[in-house]
Amino acid sequence: MAGICLTIILAVAAGDLGLKRYIEKHMKENESRRILGGKGILRRTHNRGMMMNRMEKYPVFVRLSSAAASVAILIWQSAIWRLPGQAAKKVGLALITGGAVSNTYDRFKRRYVVDYFSFSSKNKKLERIAFNFGDFAVFAGCLLVALQEAYTVGKELLRRWM
Repeated sequence: MAGICLTIILAVAAGDLGLKRYIEKHMKENESRRILGGKGILRRTHNRGMMMNRMEKYPVFVRLSSAAASVAILIWQSAIWRLPGQAAKKVGLALITGGAVSNTYDRFKRRYVVDYFSFSSKNKKLERIAFNFGDFAVFAGCLLVALQEAYTVGKELLRRWM
């Protein structure tokens, strides 16, 4: 399972960094293109802070907290590799780790995170929120970890009641 998780981490990080490189090279800042039949927007934006530019005035804090979170996830990931079962949690943590590594790399190398995808919406504030593949991997990973935890807790509760 450790090999699969390492592959997922590398695939997510490399895939996201490759997409970011493509966007940086082929699109102007704040240029946008409608994709997916108008349901999505491809755009080049730079996030100099955390989620939606929060804390952008504190770049050192943003970089260091991103690095600390990435290291914490890596430690958690490596601690559960040896445990039996819990495949969803292991894959989820690998997805989170890949996204975290990609965004942390951006914060140290570029001094900003490249975001390039938005959902089309009538609400212009929602439409301005941009994501990258790493963000989606982190979200999917969190969902898998939560589902695995809910399953584990539910199974334990049923065992105790019966």
